[in-house]
Amino acid sequence: MNIFYEWPPTRSDRAKWALEELEIEYRSEEINLYKGDQRAPSHLEIHPLGAVPALRTDYYQMFESTAIVLQLIDENPKKNLAPEPGSYTRAEYYQWCVFAAAELDPPLLDYFNHKLRPADNLRPPQLRQDPSVAQLARQQFEVRAKVLSDHLGKREFLLGDTFTGADICVGHSLRMAQMLELLGDFPVLKEYLERLSRREAYRRVYKP
Repeated sequence: MNIFYEWPPTRSDRAKWALEELEIEYRSEEINLYKGDQRAPSHLEIHPLGAVPALRTDYYQMFESTAIVLQLIDENPKKNLAPEPGSYTRAEYYQWCVFAAAELDPPLLDYFNHKLRPADNLRPPQLRQDPSVAQLARQQFEVRAKVLSDHLGKREFLLGDTFTGADICVGHSLRMAQMLELLGDFPVLKEYLERLSRREAYRRVYKP
């Protein structure tokens, strides 16, 4: 049985969306970050950084949300959520999957930490909110959001007319941006996220 370690709403939702789209059976184990479950020795054996998500299967265990998405999709090629390996379209697919984790997520996390995060035990004691960091993070996100918006244009999905794992990776980032109220100046991205939100798997993960 696949065991999925999660705590919503975090990047664990990205990997969970892939599990739901692929209709993979799994058992969910919530790692309560507020209670410190992530620091338990048993969890550190699964995720050495004490974070979520992580996935344990009968054959391997892994962490990193985007990596989990990519692996699960490759294990289920009949679901057609990725271009054929080695194809030219696969290059663009990889690009947008990595774009989500490397370009969109970091400024979103900085903005949340330095603008909105409540004073709780999730924040390291040495971290103090800095409005200038929040402002820079917002600017950095907006630059990347424009790149994404320009690319989508009249496209339905990132690779054209076909929904893929790239939309899962980027869609999750935009869901987080929406929660942080950062999509107001990007109607194309809001419409794109609205299309994604109509998917049944999306609704099972990001419940109203």
